[in-house]
Amino acid sequence: MTVTQMEDVFYSDGLDFSCKQCSFCCCGFSGVVLLSEHDLERLAQWADVTADQFTAMYCRWMEDDQGKKYLSLRERQNNECIFWDKGCSAYEARPTQCRTYPFWTSVLKDRESWQKESQDCPGINSGIHHSKEEITEQLELYQSRKPITK
Repeated sequence: MTVTQMEDVFYSDGLDFSCKQCSFCCCGFSGVVLLSEHDLERLAQWADVTADQFTAMYCRWMEDDQGKKYLSLRERQNNECIFWDKGCSAYEARPTQCRTYPFWTSVLKDRESWQKESQDCPGINSGIHHSKEEITEQLELYQSRKPITK
């Protein structure tokens, strides 16, 4: 369901979220951070390398059930993001997927999904109040990203 289809959403009065830098979304479990062309350009510029060099150093190709391959950031053996170092070392250039958390389609599906995510993320339901408009903007940004495929 797209944002434009969500008129009466559970977050119509907004939601509270502030990152607590707990590392839940960056470490501790295997994850996939898909990169768009824009994400790759920003990260390569941040790292002061070409996009091809960045891809070779920091990325991997992930394959879905249909055999389609997606460009993703690498993880370390302990499942930490390649850029985690007591915080995000690439914070100013972090990918859209990271920038928009927790305002993702799966997390905003319904109140139960939001509350389930809050069990792992201490920033959910605390801190800054985000209006429906702010949340919708982040959700649309998340939904509009086009991962790099081959």
